[in-house]
Amino acid sequence: NQRPPGTLARRRSPQHIRRLMSGRFGCVGLVLAFLLICLIEWKDARHVRRGGENVRETKLPLAHRQRIIQQAAPDVAKYLPLQFDRTYDNPCFQNGSSLLCLPAYFVAGGMQCGGWDLWRRLKAHEHISDHHDPAPHWWTNHPRSTAGSFDRYLSLFSDRKTLAQVRAQPHTLLGDVSPASFAFMMAEQLRIHYQYLDAFDACASACRGRAPPAAVATRCASREYTRRNENMLHCFAEATAATAPLGFNVPAFAATVLQGAALKVVVMLRDPAVRLWIAFNMYGQYPSRYGKLAERGFEFYFGNQSAAWAACASVHGAHDCALRFEAHGPEQAGVYYHCDQIIKGMYSEYMPEWQAYIRPQRLLVLRTEDYFARPLRGVRQVWRLLTLTLALALLLALPADHCP
Repeated sequence: NQRPPGTLARRRSPQHIRRLMSGRFGCVGLVLAFLLICLIEWKDARHVRRGGENVRETKLPLAHRQRIIQQAAPDVAKYLPLQFDRTYDNPCFQNGSSLLCLPAYFVAGGMQCGGWDLWRRLKAHEHISDHHDPAPHWWTNHPRSTAGSFDRYLSLFSDRKTLAQVRAQPHTLLGDVSPASFAFMMAEQLRIHYQYLDAFDACASACRGRAPPAAVATRCASREYTRRNENMLHCFAEATAATAPLGFNVPAFAATVLQGAALKVVVMLRDPAVRLWIAFNMYGQYPSRYGKLAERGFEFYFGNQSAAWAACASVHGAHDCALRFEAHGPEQAGVYYHCDQIIKGMYSEYMPEWQAYIRPQRLLVLRTEDYFARPLRGVRQVWRLLTLTLALALLLALPADHCP
């Protein structure tokens, strides 16, 4: 068989490799084939691409990330860099006379993908602590919300019972099972993007004030222009300039805070269409607005949201719209819930940043469909990722299968 023009020589066919491994080439062919496969895998791993962009180029320098945290999260910055106590497998550190801990692993999502079912099985292991709130959604929630400051987050993993277990069993691991973490769209990143909201509110207030900025004074004099915040076009650019850059999201934030802790991340993803259908029926606001499923509500919902998404992506690009949909202007800000459920199913827009900050051997992706078909296999995979011992007694003690 002739190789088509333009085909790279390194892309050997399986038949060609088998010929190398037999006949006069013998062991030499086997060794060459092995080295060739290793080279291909190594080069491919270095160049995971999204729209032609090298994933490694999306990784911001550490000093740049630290500056962003100092500005956006001073409650976190005051602790950095953290010096973890190697006595424990879990990332814990001394703060004066107190021992404080953070999670060793995330079950980062996605939403409606089975992460909670996985958690209830994982905690059957004696070295998985479940004394703390496993789903605080701290990394995604507004700092002025009930999620609170970094001190509160630390307290969740440093309560009396949890610390007692960590001290008694140094192999104990703590986990954060917040499913909104994976798809870091703007509404799920208010821990950082509260700056956008604050800047937008300040801009809108100035426009409505007695002495609006000279550059927009004429527009601000219009009652129609100032009637709703979403109408104030100039505020979108001001607010965007005030928040973190597009490349700084939950993976960059968590990896910087847990620098040196070898954070491990589990991601569960299901068919995006199935996930969207579940979300539509789970959250009452969608059937309330578009009609129930029996009334073709899902059809109307999908038609409305997908059209709004396509309009944004055609102008601003898919990646920018996935991460900052409502920040692109009045048209997007006025879309019902900002296409949030459609965007949360765009897994490929979020995975590259997780890959950039979490090493391959510390990142495990499970298909929800595969997990519910063989849940014990999924649990074993996660325990291996966390380097926990696999005991038959533990597997037999796991909860019964449950597929939502």
